[in-house]
Parts: sequence; structure tokens; C-alpha cells
Amino acid sequence: MVRIPTARDALSRYMIVLRPEEDLLEAIDILVRKRTQGAPVVNAAGDLVGILTEKDCLRLLSNSAYGELTGGRVEDYMSTVKVTLTTEMDLFSVATAFLATNFPILPVLDNGRLVGRISRLDLLQQIKRFEHSIQQEHARQERERYERENPSSIDRMQRLASSHTPEQFAEILKR
Repeated sequence: MVRIPTARDALSRYMIVLRPEEDLLEAIDILVRKRTQGAPVVNAAGDLVGILTEKDCLRLLSNSAYGELTGGRVEDYMSTVKVTLTTEMDLFSVATAFLATNFPILPVLDNGRLVGRISRLDLLQQIKRFEHSIQQEHARQERERYERENPSSIDRMQRLASSHTPEQFAEILKR
């Protein structure tokens, strides 16, 4: 049986973490350099206090309205995190959480502490791995069924005959 993956399987421990007091323009530079859609924001105590996404950063432009990009601090633009994931959530629950929010990344907590983040792309990659595992399990089960029903040696034939009624064994031999 295939084990259903959890958030722990999909999370990225390598993540950018921003501080609320950081300069927004520097944070944008970090997001662009690291090619990420967002980053968790944590305070000095390590508590998750928000998330800064690409969309949050776009407000800088709309707030400047053709004037000078004045910048600001991350905490002035970050979003409040309304949805978080836990390491033990299954893949289906993680997908449901993403569908309930517009955030492209979600923080993953373990006992209330930030341990990673999952992006939509991370989730898609995990879905592909899960689907591959299901295919492998189906192939394994099909091989086992075939070997049970089509013995290739006298020993297997004897085991097959002893585990079925004579009528069942005769039906298997007909196939």
C-alpha cells in the first residue's frame, strides 16, 4: 500500500526568512535573486508574524502612483498569515489549504515553530512523486497477481494447488 505523503515530505527547509524591520526594497531584491514567490516573516524571537509575497511587493508600485518608490519596511507590506500547515498534514489537506488562500507559498509549523515552507510548485512536484508511487505499487501488485496465477515452476504450481480448491486450481490452469 502506498503511504500518503505529508507536508513534511513536500516542504522546503531551505527558505528565505525576512524580518519585519527589513527594508522592503532589499526584501524585493532578495526575492528576485532567489527566484521565490514569497517568504515567511519572523520576529526576533523566531515567531511567524506574516508572509511577504510578490503581490504584497506590487503594492509598492500602486502606492507610489508614478512618483518615487519610497519603499518602507517589510511589516508595512506583508500579509497576515491566515493559513498555516503542520508537518503531519496529508497531501490532500495541504492542497485544500492552498485552495482556501491566494498565497503562492504557505509556512509549515511543527509545534508552533516555523520549520519550512511549501510552494504551489513544491506541491505539484509531490503530486507527481505520489502518482509515480501509485503506479509502481499497481505494477508490483499486478506482477504478484500474475505470478500467483501463472506459476513458472513445479514448486510454485504445488503451492498454488495447495492454496486453492480443486475447482479454483482447474480454473487457473484453464487461463
